[in-house]
Amino acid sequence: MMPGSIPKDKYININTIEADIDKCIDDYLTMMSIDRDYKSLVNIKHQTVNGMFRYIYKRLFKPDRTLCNNQKSLIDYENIELLSLLADKFVDICSMFNKSLGLMSFSYMTGIDYSTIYGWINEGEKLNPKRFEVLKKIRECHKAAQISLLNDTPVGALAVANNDVETGLQWATKQAIAAGQQAVFLIPSERLNRLSISAAEAVPLPVPKEAEKEPKS
Repeated sequence: MMPGSIPKDKYININTIEADIDKCIDDYLTMMSIDRDYKSLVNIKHQTVNGMFRYIYKRLFKPDRTLCNNQKSLIDYENIELLSLLADKFVDICSMFNKSLGLMSFSYMTGIDYSTIYGWINEGEKLNPKRFEVLKKIRECHKAAQISLLNDTPVGALAVANNDVETGLQWATKQAIAAGQQAVFLIPSERLNRLSISAAEAVPLPVPKEAEKEPKS
């Protein structure tokens, strides 16, 4: 065992962790007096769900103080099967609460430091393709959830379109379709240009001095 690392027998049990997480979710909902019906779950705020992820971390993944280690989680980072299972569970929870949450929230739940996750992303597919695929799964599900916002309110769709190239292109396509129906929602840059044009058109053009003179009879 490397100095400062967690003993193998202290790592979480892959065979029971899903049930343990479900128990934590149930306990958290009880503690917060939240009903289990669909409407109540989807109306929970993002910050409340992130609070639940931190609760799960403290209950399941946070190392005991008696363990001398440099790691903030009882997860074996080399266990790709476990990381994949946790990624799937995280996505399921986001779907359960109808929330679009990404890698930072995954960090809240697992205790894997975000700088560590960011480092794994930078490793890319060549250095550690299996671990990269785990993070890619979360990112793609997060993006898919964001894209689905395009079918909701124009304001929500606008926020997504302004922060993602792919969704921005889909938004532009939707704009083109809406334009034919005389229902156009403009992204900020387009709106600014349109307002500038409208303001310019509203200003009367100066009349040439020659035109002000009455023609001689």
